[in-house]
Amino acid sequence: MKCPRTRRSLPDVELTPLVDVLFMLIVFFVLTAVFSEPALPVKLPGGTGEEVPGGSLTLSIDKNGGIFIGERELSRDQAVGEAVIHFGKGERIVIAADREVPYGTVVSLLEELRGAGVDSAGLLVDSGVDQ
Repeated sequence: MKCPRTRRSLPDVELTPLVDVLFMLIVFFVLTAVFSEPALPVKLPGGTGEEVPGGSLTLSIDKNGGIFIGERELSRDQAVGEAVIHFGKGERIVIAADREVPYGTVVSLLEELRGAGVDSAGLLVDSGVDQ
């Protein structure tokens, strides 16, 4: 007598989780490709910004690299010291650099401020300058 053959069904594979993982991988690679592009060059100090309420200390840098608070010229160490004192009182620190000041001068001042404990400083821009 012949034995009846039972038909085995193939195991079902759920594709929904695989599609979800594939979608997340695609999103990840698209976003990393978009954000890894080099930054575009910009003209500083022109731009737009908003006025921040409250007290602030403005460090001005003229085209010769001199640092001023109001009309008073200070050395770099004195300016950083004044900024730390005002930042400790809750005031904001703003850097107003002349358009002709080398970018490295502004960055080095920001680094010195950060090293002294001023972890946030703003850059003053002129919204009337063509960008």
